[in-house]
Amino acid sequence: MRCNAVIRRLDAFRTSELPPREQSEVAAHLEDCEACPASLQELRMLASSIRSIEPPARPANGKKPARSLADSFDVLEVPEGKILVAFSGRGLRLIRKGSLADLRALYAQRYGRTLERAPLPPALRKQVLAALRGEGVARASLDVKQTTDLEQRVLATLHRIPRGEVRTYSWLAQQVGRPKAVRAVGNIVAKNAVPYVVPCHRVVPATGGVGNYIFGSQAKRELLQREGVDVGGLDALARKQIRFIGSRTTHIFCFPTCRDARRIRDENQVPFRGAEEAAQKGFRPCKRCEP
Repeated sequence: MRCNAVIRRLDAFRTSELPPREQSEVAAHLEDCEACPASLQELRMLASSIRSIEPPARPANGKKPARSLADSFDVLEVPEGKILVAFSGRGLRLIRKGSLADLRALYAQRYGRTLERAPLPPALRKQVLAALRGEGVARASLDVKQTTDLEQRVLATLHRIPRGEVRTYSWLAQQVGRPKAVRAVGNIVAKNAVPYVVPCHRVVPATGGVGNYIFGSQAKRELLQREGVDVGGLDALARKQIRFIGSRTTHIFCFPTCRDARRIRDENQVPFRGAEEAAQKGFRPCKRCEP
């Protein structure tokens, strides 16, 4: 299905009014196209804005209730600087650095609402600070919009990457069932609304190194180090083009940061430049990290 045909069907797709076959075709197109998801996002924002200003029904007492068009934000002073955290009554919605004006503009673009200063609830504050300290968050309290099924799967899979370990963008694409959509998956990771708490920093390029990050590669390196990742070791492996580590005793190969890989004694380590090389030499992929 071409872009023009998809755009004509976006509103019906948003409300699930298309026939099942067309609904599936539009969803598949949105996962692979770089332009059309932006149109869908604009449409969702417009619908959200209209709903937010729609007057509520008048209660039985005849008094018109007040309706707030604003969510809340707070500023956390941490060693990394000022962290701006926007939230609703249901959970975290946006985490960014920078100016308040930029936060308000991005929030209005993403959610169609304004922000007012309010204290961050203790439970949400605890989650953000734990993530910043490298402790990770097992069950994040989030209230974020996901425009496609692919986005939902990507964000859910990010939470599966263990603290102290990293995975590649190609691994992430494979895990969400879209192995050829590495670029689309990378774009979703880059637009993560709640970094730190949703650990997008645990995704690195397949070519090695730590790669880019919304707050800069140095911030990503520091955050990974707090979680226990040997970033210097990853750099050294990248220079040698080593992607996986196998065990001479078990004939299983892993991502280098996998908990099982770190247990392999130096004399039993077998480096591989790719999964195909490991398979050709009779090694099986680790069932835990699924390289």
